[in-house]
Parts: sequence; structure tokens; C-alpha cells
Amino acid sequence: MDKPVRQIAILAGVVYFIQGALGVAGVALPLYLRGLGWSIGKIAQISALVGFPWIFKIFYGFLSDSFPLFGYRRKPYLIICSILSSLGWFLLITLPPRTSWIVLSLALANLGFAAVDVVTDGLIVEYSRGPLSSFFQSVAWGSRNVGAFISGYVGGILAHHWRHDLKPVFMIPVILPLLVIFATFLARESKVEFKPSASFKTSLSRCWDIIKTDNMRWYMMLLVVFSTGSLFGVPFFFFMRETLGFDEDFLGLLNSLFSAGGVLGSVFYFLVLRKVPQEKLLTHAIWINSLLTLACLLVHQKLMAVLLMSLGGTAACITMLCLVTASAALLHKTGVEGTFFAVLMGIFNSGQIFFGFIGGKIYGALSLQTLIIVTGFFLLSGLIFVRKVRLYPGYYHI
Repeated sequence: MDKPVRQIAILAGVVYFIQGALGVAGVALPLYLRGLGWSIGKIAQISALVGFPWIFKIFYGFLSDSFPLFGYRRKPYLIICSILSSLGWFLLITLPPRTSWIVLSLALANLGFAAVDVVTDGLIVEYSRGPLSSFFQSVAWGSRNVGAFISGYVGGILAHHWRHDLKPVFMIPVILPLLVIFATFLARESKVEFKPSASFKTSLSRCWDIIKTDNMRWYMMLLVVFSTGSLFGVPFFFFMRETLGFDEDFLGLLNSLFSAGGVLGSVFYFLVLRKVPQEKLLTHAIWINSLLTLACLLVHQKLMAVLLMSLGGTAACITMLCLVTASAALLHKTGVEGTFFAVLMGIFNSGQIFFGFIGGKIYGALSLQTLIIVTGFFLLSGLIFVRKVRLYPGYYHI
């Protein structure tokens, strides 16, 4: 492995580790909002809405692809956006706990790290030659799950310790994004010439040509199908907390087990599954994710929750690795790697936000059990799309 590839792999590992470690607030944040007197439906809706910056990943991709800063397309954006993410969490601590301020703070935090994610993905795709695509994705998602594994249980412990005043927990997400700044110095980047107009028009035209193909439309539908898990995520969290009585420590442990399953999934994918045809993997992933979703109906005690979260983390990670590896391979050498990869991941995030908001909206009218059943069977519709889409490297290469 040559030095530039190793540097990008290290940078990707650091950035994705921090992204996973931001889950340290995963238990504290919903409990903090609940402590403000918010309903479960409102928490679900707001949690979805503040994720809207992840929808616009295409714009961050356009900026980094077409508008270099100081002659560089990636590193300045990593530094600036890391600061924005840190600022968002800092504002959550310091501003009055009103809905408008909370939405602003969390949206800013998401905006910053969504851009960091896009810029890093752009670097990964640029270097994704042949088998390096699955290598980079395994490093990135494996690191993300390691970060989430560590922060999950730690976050639960901290939430339990500071359960009467949860704001100190949010100081950790203030610090974490700033570490990306140091990681940027691990990678070399060559200066590029600044030609915004031509580059922007070329990127836009090329993206539109790809979107118009039937193959890409089917693939985008597949991304939407896999985003439906957010339909019942927040209600299920509070079902475990308030109905089953699971404490903060155990909820944090469940987050860690989910991430530990993801780490195993990353390793298993890289060692074994990356050689299996993508269509076959995704078909099995649809069935497994559907069954695991329906199995949430059986969670009434801790043992079942532990088993389900562990298996769910493995399945979720393998599924995402299949999707992002296929995306990177399809877009390699198209000239719009960062931009269109951001489009695809933006569509996935849009689906998560949409279904999360709808889940919060209809939670009062429909039971949690109904939401789980709807999600489980809707996932099966992915079988239609996976049979139509052609997933092999170089499909859009000209």
C-alpha cells in the first residue's frame, strides 16, 4: 500500500471514528429533551428535522469539488466545518432551552459534520481504485462503529451520572469535531486551479446525465427503502426506557452492542463478503433486516434486547457497506465523485429524516407495534428494486 493511500485511510478512520463517537450524546439528548416536557412524538419530529443538513450533501460536494479554498478542495473545508459542528454543540449548552434555540444548535452541529463527512467521502472516492473501494469503506465504517461502541456505553454511564443535569455530557461532542482539524494534517493534497464556473456546470450536467438513467433511479429507490428504520426509532427508545424500565446504563450498553455488531460486520464484510456479488448480498440483507425489524415486537426483557441489538448492528453495517461500496464503484472516474456520492447518501439521509418525522407525527394515532410491522413489510419492497438495478463497477464510467 503506497503512502498517499495509507494517509487517506488514516484520515478516513479518524473522521469516521469521531463521527461514531459523537453518539456519546445518544442517550443523554433524548432524555434531556424529555426532561424539558417534550412529548415522544415531538422529540421524534425535532430529532428528524435537525438532521436536514444531511439532505443537502450535494451542495457540500459541489463546494469542495468546484470552489477550492486557498487552492485546496478538501482540507480547508474539513477545518471550517469541524469548527461549525463544535459550535453547534456549544450553543446547545449555553443558549436558553427553548425549541427554536435547540433546533438551531443541533442543526448547526449536523451541518458541520455533514460537510466533514462529504469532504472525506470525496477523498475516499478519488482514491477508490479497484479493491481499494471496499478497503476504504471497511476502514471508514469499521472505525465509525468502534467509535460508536466506545461512546455508547460511556454515554449511558454519563447520562446516568448526570441524569439531573445532562448538559455536561454535551461538552464531549463540543471537543470531538475539533480533533478532525489535527487529522487533516495526516493527508497530503495537491493544489488545484480555481475554475468555479466551468467546473460547476460540468459537475451539474454530468450528475443530471447519471440521474436520468433507469439504473440510477432504481438504485436511489433502494436507498430509500433501506432508510425506513427511522420510522419507529425514537418511540422504540422510549418504549424501552419508560415501559420496560431500562436504565441509562443499559440503554448505553445496547448502543455499544449495536456498534460492536457493526465492527464484526465490517471485518466479516472485508474478509469474506466483499467477494460476493452485490445483488446477492443486498437480497439477503433485505430479508434479514425485515425479520430483525419484526423481531422488535418480541422485546420485553433485557436478554432479547441484547440479542436483537447485536444482530441488528451486524446486519445494518453489512447493508450500508454494500450500498456505499456499490455507490463508490459506480461513480469511480466519473469526474463528480464527491458530488454524486453526496447525492446518493443525501437521498438515504432524506429517507431517514422523512420516515423519522412521519413516525413522530403518527405515533399518537398508531401504536409502536403498528409502526414496527409497517416498517418490516415495507423493507421487503426492496426485493423489487434490487432485481432491477445493475450494481457493478464502472457502469457509469465513460
